[in-house]
Amino acid sequence: MENNQDMKKRPADAKASQGVRKKHKKRKRIKLDIPSGVVMSLGITSALVVVVLLAFTMFFNVRAADITGSELYTYDQILLISGVNDNTNLLRMNTDVIEKRLVNGLPYVEEAKVTKKFPDTVKIEIKEADVCASLQTDDGYMLISRAGVVLETQSSAPVSGKPVIKGFEAQKNLEAGGAVESKDSLKAKIVTTLLDCMEKLEFDKVYDIDISDRTNIILRYDDRIDIYIGSSYDMEYKLESIKLVIDQGVTDSFRGMLRYNGPESGITELSEDAINRMKTRTAKKQTKPAEEQDGQTGQTTTAQQQEPDTQPDDGQGYVPEAEPVYEPEQQAEPEDGNGGDNETPAVTAAPPETELPPETTTWNGW
Repeated sequence: MENNQDMKKRPADAKASQGVRKKHKKRKRIKLDIPSGVVMSLGITSALVVVVLLAFTMFFNVRAADITGSELYTYDQILLISGVNDNTNLLRMNTDVIEKRLVNGLPYVEEAKVTKKFPDTVKIEIKEADVCASLQTDDGYMLISRAGVVLETQSSAPVSGKPVIKGFEAQKNLEAGGAVESKDSLKAKIVTTLLDCMEKLEFDKVYDIDISDRTNIILRYDDRIDIYIGSSYDMEYKLESIKLVIDQGVTDSFRGMLRYNGPESGITELSEDAINRMKTRTAKKQTKPAEEQDGQTGQTTTAQQQEPDTQPDDGQGYVPEAEPVYEPEQQAEPEDGNGGDNETPAVTAAPPETELPPETTTWNGW
């Protein structure tokens, strides 16, 4: 009997269990209809993201630095200023920023070039600035480059073989690595223009440059010739003309002065002996007796009351400290944009009526 009852229950249980199985079967049949290409793309994208994250965090970090061209700064000094270290990643590194750090942070670095060398090396090429001139200051000398960058703010002595610039009047509190500045804003431009022209023309052997009066610039060449170029207007043409005269028209033993008179008046040469004789004659004029007897009127007049002698002995550019030999014609020079100014030049051609001494030579048409 029990078996019959069990047999009767089995169809119902079987039906119930079959319904459950059907439900399970229906759940298994639910699928996402995603194309295989999309699945592959998502996989590739995920892999690339992982690779990029690793590249910017773990891979391509700097392990070595190749530094060339530096003699004044050590390997560690350059790395310290550049900011490059073991945690620097080549992919994230900005080479322009590092180059600016080196130029601004190290005064003698004129140019810096930074290159990435994968997988783990950075290359730094340094071009150091040369001292081009020494500025005379109240505290000593300030060393500058041809571009007008301050290399050292205070030096006890000028650099040998480089010109000493006098009368610059540098601003106070200038820092190494910054631009040189003067109390007279035009003098800084004059200096950089002059140094650039000298470099371009290979005008060497200039011992010092006096720009106390920027309309009457004086160069001391080879410690034997004083060169008067007037103002900074048309600087390159003036230096080129004077260099040609020195190379082709002046002997190696000549001592004296050269004066640039203008493009049409040429360049005047006056020997040291002639200059000394002019000084002697000028001194004699200044030491005349305090009183002179006038033979016609019998009246006594002082040397100061007499009219000055308007006819100089030579008028070839020597201007004594106490009294000028002649008053030059005043000719204004236009603004040239290269440090020139509109003030009248202190150096011009001598008046036509001036008698020239026999030692004087003038070159025209060079």
